[in-house]
Amino acid sequence: MSEVRGPSAATSTRIPDYPLDRPGEPVIHAGPRQSPRIVSVPSDNTVHEIELAEGRDLFEALTGCLDSSGTQGLMVEFRSGEFGRTTYVHPAYGPDAAHPMSFTDHIDVAGPNRLRRASATVGTKDGAPFAHIHASWTDAGGQVRGGHLLPGTLVGPAGLNLRVNALADARLLSQVDPETGFSAFAPQPAQSTPAQVVDSPDAVVSRVRPGEILDEAVIAVCRTAGFASAEVSASLGSTTGAVLVDGTAPWPAVEFTHLAGTVSGADGDDPQLRLEAEVVDVDGVVHSGELAPGANPVAVTFELFVRRLG
Repeated sequence: MSEVRGPSAATSTRIPDYPLDRPGEPVIHAGPRQSPRIVSVPSDNTVHEIELAEGRDLFEALTGCLDSSGTQGLMVEFRSGEFGRTTYVHPAYGPDAAHPMSFTDHIDVAGPNRLRRASATVGTKDGAPFAHIHASWTDAGGQVRGGHLLPGTLVGPAGLNLRVNALADARLLSQVDPETGFSAFAPQPAQSTPAQVVDSPDAVVSRVRPGEILDEAVIAVCRTAGFASAEVSASLGSTTGAVLVDGTAPWPAVEFTHLAGTVSGADGDDPQLRLEAEVVDVDGVVHSGELAPGANPVAVTFELFVRRLG
């Protein structure tokens, strides 16, 4: 595991007066448990390489891609470039044991900030285009920062190169989840697919609910879709801390800026899976490494994108 420490907002350093669990211990949220625990929609997928120019508002640029792609859902992987002014929050301790997860106050960082990792889900919220973006970067002073980006973030002098996955058969809708109290994206079949069935889909987009083990969810999604081999990319969400092969990040939540890996043999009794991740913890520390198998339950939600291989 690699770890690079960055500055934290004051709200993240408050030591809570409730007991803290170990990384990987699930959190039972205060709201009513929802089902199903994994919601998936198969879809044909078209990949676009997009260049964003300096000074563009990142959220406006991403949501504008919905119209230009002619789809209702995008999963986006950031490949290279820079952010300009960057506005964000990162995970923080919540107010009590029933609500242990929260966010810091808004943090503003002047650019340019060199991209390390970032992923985005783009769809709609309250009837309007909306984007959910997690990112990490190295600032002009060499410090590594990361978290959940907010509107007002700009593209930096080097621009940004994005790989955009446009989902022909899925719409992505962000709503408040009664179980967790947080807004979360979930897929629904697109209106253009009234039968809600896609023959031989290229990809599957899924929402994974709290407590589900992340790597087990990936395999379950592949099996349900009939993917023997698959690639995970352009995915983001949170787990209850992180348990990596070479270390941990603290409970109760980390946010993933990056999740990537491959699955083989998902249609058999001995599937093989390796997932590499980068996460941001409650102190604003960025960690990266291979996820330990069977050890990382989802904290609030996970927006998972899986593409068929072969």
